Amino acid sequence: MRISKLDAAVFVIVALCLVGVAIAAYIGDPARRPIRVAYLYPATGSSQNVWAAEIDNPDARQQLTFSERGVYDFDISPDGRWLAYGERTGQGVVTLRLLDIPDGRVIDLIDCVASKAYCTTPVFSPDGAMLAYQRSESVGGSFGLSRIWLVNMKSADYETVPLLADSQIVGHSAVWAAGGNTIAFYSADAREPGILIYDFVPRADDEVQLRFIPSTHGAMGTISPNGQQIIFPEVVFRGDQLFTHLRIADLLDKEFAAFTDAEGPADDANARFGPDGDTIALARRYTDNRWTPGHQLYLRSLGDENAELRSVAYDPRYNTSYFRWNSAGDRLVLQRFPLQDEDGNRDPGATPEVWVYDIAADAAIAIADDAFLPQWVAN
Repeated sequence: MRISKLDAAVFVIVALCLVGVAIAAYIGDPARRPIRVAYLYPATGSSQNVWAAEIDNPDARQQLTFSERGVYDFDISPDGRWLAYGERTGQGVVTLRLLDIPDGRVIDLIDCVASKAYCTTPVFSPDGAMLAYQRSESVGGSFGLSRIWLVNMKSADYETVPLLADSQIVGHSAVWAAGGNTIAFYSADAREPGILIYDFVPRADDEVQLRFIPSTHGAMGTISPNGQQIIFPEVVFRGDQLFTHLRIADLLDKEFAAFTDAEGPADDANARFGPDGDTIALARRYTDNRWTPGHQLYLRSLGDENAELRSVAYDPRYNTSYFRWNSAGDRLVLQRFPLQDEDGNRDPGATPEVWVYDIAADAAIAIADDAFLPQWVAN
């Protein structure tokens, strides 16, 4: 049987299409994409913008935002497509913008200039459908305390509403539980400071939708992936000095306990639940013969309070207190600050640095100097 020229042409076209689809699938496979982190750069000097770098080739970095006045802070959607950021304006406010990373398109997410509001600290929900942010309204020429607002990322006009209708409930530093049903934030109410936990859908055995944990530290802490536990810092006096230790609240059993010893020889600045819900990364500075100038990063299991902590990227010259897990739980991105040079002397020209720590390899990789607030891109 002879094949006509038309049939042959169709065959070639179909074959080329199949090859193109195969190549696109190969390149688009998330497992083959380079692992990247994003950060603000530079920390000093000119206006900060968001940059992204491959962790296996940090010099292959890309500028993502091009703000003349600078980016205040940012977050990246779980799928790595969207970058929400607070941009400084010439009107004395910070407005929210949205970058489509693949094609570079920029959208005015929330026009906070028109609203005369100060909008910062966007945080995507785990499924990317919602975005929480901090918003302060203009009152008599100044800005009041911030409240938590939400953006519906699935609506055509990015509808935004307060998380809670009560305008007297203020707060900052929102964090989501992995399931997306629970959001927590710190309420800086001078009369009753503490952490507020909001369940969009209350549990069947408990109709309470808003819970309160008293705390005077001022920091939110970390919420477990299942939304049932919160580890948060609390202040403690030892002698005439002020230190920080960590407490844990079990929201299911309504119990509070010390996560780290309030009277122990340590100052614990911060903690983060790992994706497995059991591994905790915490920033600690010992106050005994293990003393270091700054906080170091350690790992411990949730329930094993007597186990020896595992150090992460230990270097006494650095202070490490800002860090984020990737979704696989095998890497941490760190913001570190060099307190001393290699000779142990204070370095007056030091700037913050971004590093990545690989847990399995027990190796730290330097990503960027003069950079801060790192996040994972499609973690």
